[in-house]
Amino acid sequence: MDDFIATLSMEHCTSAAVLDAATFRNVNQRLLERFFPNVKSATGRWVYSNYRWHGYTFGHEIALAGDAAFECYREQTVVPFYIYHECHDAMLDCAAATWPDIRSFADDIYVCPHDMTWLFTTTHEMSIGLGPFFAAPGA
Repeated sequence: MDDFIATLSMEHCTSAAVLDAATFRNVNQRLLERFFPNVKSATGRWVYSNYRWHGYTFGHEIALAGDAAFECYREQTVVPFYIYHECHDAMLDCAAATWPDIRSFADDIYVCPHDMTWLFTTTHEMSIGLGPFFAAPGA
């Protein structure tokens, strides 16, 4: 995780601090409830087929995909945000002048503003057309 944070800082001008366990649990639960309610309703679990983003690929949740998703992400007003790194099961509290282009990590990473109005997701399978995704429930 230290390498990921260092890369965010050096290459993406993003400050990041790992959330403590209690804050992580709270923010993580809010994120799941906000962005993956249909996965939970349909499967009884918050995560479908080992990855949160499979909720989009299997049609449980609705999101823009591909270039349209990235463009929508970059158009959002930059505010303090969270990054959830699924492989590390860690969440960061972040700030930046521009949204970091996390596609270069080619990993399962989720970005959302503190108010959780939207979620941008990259996947380890973007090279075969699965992601990125942009979801804004209720928008």
